[in-house]
Amino acid sequence: MEEKNTYIIYLRVIATLFVVFIHASTGYLYRIDTLAFDWNYANWINSATRCSVPIFVLISGTLLLQKNDDTWSFYRKRIPKILYPFIFWTIVYLIYYFYRYTKFELLSNEKIVSISIDKILHGANAHLWYLYMVVGLYLAIPFLRKILVNSTLREMEIFLLFWVLATCFTSKPIYSAMPKFDFDFFTGYIGYLVLGYYLSIRSLNIKWKQWYFVVVYVLMVAIAAIGTQLLNHDANKLNTFFYNYLFPTTALTAVALFLWIKEITENKNAPNWIKFVDKYSFGIYLSHIIPLSYLHPWLAKQFSTAWVIPLATLLTMIASILITLLIRKIPYGKYVSG
Repeated sequence: MEEKNTYIIYLRVIATLFVVFIHASTGYLYRIDTLAFDWNYANWINSATRCSVPIFVLISGTLLLQKNDDTWSFYRKRIPKILYPFIFWTIVYLIYYFYRYTKFELLSNEKIVSISIDKILHGANAHLWYLYMVVGLYLAIPFLRKILVNSTLREMEIFLLFWVLATCFTSKPIYSAMPKFDFDFFTGYIGYLVLGYYLSIRSLNIKWKQWYFVVVYVLMVAIAAIGTQLLNHDANKLNTFFYNYLFPTTALTAVALFLWIKEITENKNAPNWIKFVDKYSFGIYLSHIIPLSYLHPWLAKQFSTAWVIPLATLLTMIASILITLLIRKIPYGKYVSG
């Protein structure tokens, strides 16, 4: 029997892989030398993979905005799936931070409390920002669904147009040159939710669709990579303007990849190894920073950068799956592992 929503499985695996690629490569970008191989290699990898988080949110829009649960039923089903891993991994990364980056025995109780509160409020590790964002989106989904089910495709397109304009108006580098309209309702990752829902119900009659989506993806990646190189040519601090998850080029990269995968996997079943990785994708996202922080420095001593980034990504994916598997063997571990 064919797998329903096979493209979702592939996209979730790709987005997870892209997140690890980003974190395996970004460190090279802070040593700014736009003529060096290492910097350009990391820049092109980042430009190609920055659509990872947008793809995750597109998937959420595709799957969750089509459900008919009432508000409280939705919250009861969905919020614990985010909240329990959020609490667990916040504690894990707090412990990891104190162990790895401080001389814990020399810290005063006041300092420990201060650091802990700051980490809890703003993320015990940088990548956990995603959970804070997703909680807000999940709270909005039942209300957003009521709007969308009563909207035509044209009305959704108008909303998405305002969302794109809002991302431009509120983008920090160009904010001062933009009119100060209040576009708050249209800003943020909620646009990706609407876009995911829209793409799942909209039929596109485009000739040579597969090649069209590939060309758009490659073009947007090239714009981001070349633009980032030009912006950082004489920079002292890394300029990540084109890496912004909410920037139009990133959105177009995500849309092109989303539609391409949807097109090429139509009426196909995902192989078992893809399904296996998909099953542990959330756990990989949550846990990967810890194995990566040990594997990357070790690999950097053995290989050149061209090998370090893909090897670190692959080994981190494997290690993160094993970590997630181990946690799920613990009583109640399946509720917190991700």
